[in-house]
Amino acid sequence: MKLEEIASEAAKLSEEERASLASQLLHGLETPVYEVSDSEVATRRRETEADPGLLITFHELVTGSSSRRDD
Repeated sequence: MKLEEIASEAAKLSEEERASLASQLLHGLETPVYEVSDSEVATRRRETEADPGLLITFHELVTGSSSRRDD
């Protein structure tokens, strides 16, 4: 079964069933490991306090876009 077919079938489920399916799928993924030291957090905080232009909005974070481009 192709992904499009699965998505089409899933769309026929109730909202509660879709939420349960999504939960089951997410729990099947490996948990990412995020290890950030306190010193790294302190360094980044100092950098953004010195240059607030380094900050991005929540929307930019979740969409992966940025109004500021370095390319």
